[in-house]
Amino acid sequence: MTLAQRFAQIFGLIYLLVGIVGFIPLPPILDSPGTIQELLAPFEPFNGFLLGIFAVNWLHNVVHIAIGAAGLASYRSAAGARSYCIGIGVLYLLLFVVGLIFPLAFGLVPLFGVGDLGLHLVSGASALAIGLASPATGRGPATSRV
Repeated sequence: MTLAQRFAQIFGLIYLLVGIVGFIPLPPILDSPGTIQELLAPFEPFNGFLLGIFAVNWLHNVVHIAIGAAGLASYRSAAGARSYCIGIGVLYLLLFVVGLIFPLAFGLVPLFGVGDLGLHLVSGASALAIGLASPATGRGPATSRV
């Protein structure tokens, strides 16, 4: 199993669980009362905070479930897992940039806060690096025979 396959498997499982748990939002623990809740008002229903830290809404949770399911579907193939890692890496790095510029992502999903931005940056960079470093065939690096 390649590193990309293992990453897709673990990342997929984590994000599938995160998407499901996200439908049980908690009040914020990292901000003064009211301010973030006011920002999340447009994201009804199921707006709240995953683990009390990461702002989520129903669309955010559905996207997490889809990303998790895609990881679990792709990890069985080395080429599929490599493509998944590269795609997720690019997507999450793009979400990091969008979160810096448009923290409310055009009214669709909340992408603000140091935790959310940091998680997108680390997840995107890790996934992209693993995807680019992994072979597409499931074998190790090619060796020449003399």
